[in-house]
This record gives sequence, C-alpha cells and structure tokens, in this order.
Amino acid sequence: MPLTDYSGVVERLQRGLGKGFADEPWMLNMPGRSIACKIDQYYYLAVMPGFVDKLGRLGGLFPDQVTETLVRTGNFITRAPERDPEVSLTVAWGGRPVTVKAAFVDADFIDRAVKTYGQFGSILNVSDLKISGADKAKVDEFFEGKTPPQKLAYY
Repeated sequence: MPLTDYSGVVERLQRGLGKGFADEPWMLNMPGRSIACKIDQYYYLAVMPGFVDKLGRLGGLFPDQVTETLVRTGNFITRAPERDPEVSLTVAWGGRPVTVKAAFVDADFIDRAVKTYGQFGSILNVSDLKISGADKAKVDEFFEGKTPPQKLAYY
C-alpha cells in the first residue's frame, strides 16, 4: 500500500482553493455566503461539510480525502482521541445568531492559497463573523493544548 504524499495533496488543495477564490471571491470571508471566514490571525472558521465538499471539487478529491489530509497535516484543528474537526457553534455577523457545524482551519493554509494561487496581493483581513461568547468554554476545551482563537473572535 503506497504512502500518501500529504504535502503534495495540501499543495493541490491550496492551488484549487486559490484558483477558485480568484473566480469566486465570495467563497471566503463573506459571512452567510462563504465556506470559510477568518476569525483572527490564526484561524478561519469553515462551514461543514460545505468546506470539504467545495475544496474536494476544487482539488479533484473526495471530501473524506480532504478531511483526512487536513487532519493529518494539522491544517484542521482536532482534539484527541477522536480527531474529529467538527464542532457545533453559534455564530453571528451583525444579525441574528445561527448555529452551524464548523471546523477551525489554520489560517496559513487558506492565506497561502489566496496569496500564492488566488492572484491576491495579500492575505485576507479578519471577517465580521464572530463566535458566541457562550461557546468560548467549548472552544477552549476543543483547543486544549493548542493556541485558542483570540478574544476578537467572539461577540
């Protein structure tokens, strides 16, 4: 059984995401429309399973291959022992709060895709999407042993 070249798969996903962003800039950082929004300088909050579905289409992979690659390379934040990147969170962006299935994505993964392959001169700014302060303890527990999102990620 051959070993998977995860760094090559990550590059393939970044290339697809960057080109997809160049064609559809609303794909990122527009709460309510996007598959992922930047919540602080370290993380994007990705809507699941839409994020892995879209990334799979852009990179020519099945969604489970996308998830496995992002988990194994540390681009999805997970908690041992389950290693499941999904967490249910309440979020808002200026209006009524909504509860979504989400995953935390290392900002460098998306920022590099946008800057390197998306014909965008810089990384994206933090979006208007905020996580409910009531979910902060759940997020902190999920991030146990890792750097959690900054205070600006919450409302």
